[in-house]
Amino acid sequence: MGRRCNLDLVLIRHAEAEEHSADDSDAGRRLTARGEAQAAVVAGALRHFHLQDAEIWYSPKVRTRQTAAALQAELQASVYRAEEALVTGNLAQLQFAWQEDQSKQVILVGHQPLLGDWIAQLAGIHLPIAKASVTFLRENPCSAQFQFLGHFRPELFAAANSSEKNP
Repeated sequence: MGRRCNLDLVLIRHAEAEEHSADDSDAGRRLTARGEAQAAVVAGALRHFHLQDAEIWYSPKVRTRQTAAALQAELQASVYRAEEALVTGNLAQLQFAWQEDQSKQVILVGHQPLLGDWIAQLAGIHLPIAKASVTFLRENPCSAQFQFLGHFRPELFAAANSSEKNP
């Protein structure tokens, strides 16, 4: 099998979730109403980034699954799946999977600090990864290095969406 070149990788931190409580597990934390709105805004904005062929991979935790569901509703990805490596932090497993699948565009919906660590490892840049923020990376042709393309916070997408509605 030949090696695929030019992977577009989009890393998204889950939207705002409920606070930790003594009786609930971390895995079961749901998005708040604000988090649901953030996820919808990000999903709507990503329509404009030509991600129609993207695969959406998400952590199996509830808050990431909800964030990914908003993306799926907007983008209708052909591949939409939970990936345990987004919880365990196994970047090598994810890299193997996207190379094995010959993926061209992958959206990873996950958690901090893992996303920030992976961005630093792949592109050599350290960023503050706020909830519902989006980072775009592009794999350099036929190498394991990634180019940083951009990083957006949900507030920017919300401002862009409101200016679209009120020209």
